Amino acid sequence: MNDLIEKTYQKAIDVLKKNVTSFGFTASTENIANYHSTWARDHSICSLAAAITDDVELIKCAKKGLLFLLNKQIDHGQVPSYVEIESRKKVYGGLGSITTIDSNMWVVIACAIFHKKTKDKSLISIQNVTRYKRFYRLFKAFDSNDCGLMEVHVASDWADIMHREYHVLYDECLYYESLRALEFLFNNSIEKNKLNEPLHFSALKRLKWISKRKPKVKRRINTTLWFTEDNINEISNDYLIYDKIPIKNYNYYQSHVQPFKHEWSQRFDTFGNILAILTKIANKNRSKKIVNHIYKNSINKPFPIKALSPVIKKQDKDWESIYSIKELPYTYHNGGIWPMLAGFWINSLMKVNMQKKAEEELENLARLMKRGNFVFNEYMHGKTGKAMGTPYQAWSAAGYIIAYHSVKHNVNLFDF
Repeated sequence: MNDLIEKTYQKAIDVLKKNVTSFGFTASTENIANYHSTWARDHSICSLAAAITDDVELIKCAKKGLLFLLNKQIDHGQVPSYVEIESRKKVYGGLGSITTIDSNMWVVIACAIFHKKTKDKSLISIQNVTRYKRFYRLFKAFDSNDCGLMEVHVASDWADIMHREYHVLYDECLYYESLRALEFLFNNSIEKNKLNEPLHFSALKRLKWISKRKPKVKRRINTTLWFTEDNINEISNDYLIYDKIPIKNYNYYQSHVQPFKHEWSQRFDTFGNILAILTKIANKNRSKKIVNHIYKNSINKPFPIKALSPVIKKQDKDWESIYSIKELPYTYHNGGIWPMLAGFWINSLMKVNMQKKAEEELENLARLMKRGNFVFNEYMHGKTGKAMGTPYQAWSAAGYIIAYHSVKHNVNLFDF
C-alpha cells in the first residue's frame, strides 16, 4: 500500500505540472468550456499544495499566478473569477453573470500562506499591500449590514448552482480566515517595508479593525450556524424561517441560514464544516462532533469524501429544477466525491489528532485515483466512485498532495 501511496503522489505532481502555464495553474489541461483557464479559486488551492512540495517549478507557477491575479484586480477589489489562457479574457461574472465571493478570499489566504512558506517578499510589496487594502474594503462591503457575517448571493462560490445564499458556512469560514490572512500580510508589510507615514497609519488602522472583527465573525458563526436547543427559536425568529426546525442539539454547522424560508431541510455541507475545523472556528468538542457525524453517516464512503449529505433528490422540497442539468443526486456538488475536498478532509483529521484515520483515508484516496487510471478527475459518483467531470484536474491533484503531506509531514495548512 505504501508503494501505491508514493506512486499516486508522483502522479499527482505530474498532473499538477501538466497544468503549469505562465499565468498560473489551469483548472484542467483539457480545453473544454472554460476549464483551460486560470481560476482564482482553483489556482489558490493549488498554490497551497505547491508551497508544501518544495518543488521549484510548482512554486514558481504558484507565485506567477498569484501575482497575475492580483494584477487583474479591479478598483473596488474584485479579482477575476478566471482568465482564459488563449484569449486572456478576464471574466468577473460566472454563471448567470454572478461574480464569485470566495475567489477573493482564497487569493488572500493563498498569498499569506505562500509568503509564510516561501518568505517571498514580492507578495508584501507596497503595490500588493495596496491591493490587500482593496480586499479589505471589499470584504467590509460584503458584510453590508455590519452584523459580522457576509451576505452571500446565490451561485457565488465553489458550489456553483447549488441554491444556498445569505449566511453560508463555507464563505463565512473563509471570511474569518481571510481576515487572519490580511492581518498577517499587513503586519509583515509593516516589518519588511519602509512605509511612509500615511501608508503605515493606514495599515495600522486596518489592523485595529481586523483585530476587533475576527472574534465577532467567529462568535457569529458559532451562535448562528450551529443549532442548539437554546438558539433555534431565536434564529427562526431573526431570519423569519417559517418551517418548524426540530428543536435539538445538532452535531454540525448548518450549510446556510437564509431569511424567509417557508421550508427547511437539513444538509451537511462537508467543505464548510471541514473549514470550521481547520480555521479553529470549531472548538475541540465541536470538531470531534463533526468528524463523528461524518463517520456515523458514511459521508466518507465509498471513497473520501462526498460534498453534501444527504443528497438532494427530485422529490425533496429543496430540489431546484436547474439541478436536473448539473446537480443530479450523487454528482457534482450534490453528493459527488471530490479529491480536492479529500485533501482538506484528511488534513482536518490530522488537526484533531486522528492520524490512524487520516492514514486510512489517504490509502482510500490513493485507491480511488488508481481506479481512475491516475487522471485525477474533477469528481466521482458518490455511490459508485465512477470517475466524472473533467480529467487532469489541477486541484484534484493538489488535494492528493495536501493529503499526502498532511499524513507524512503533519502539515498545518492554515498556519500563519
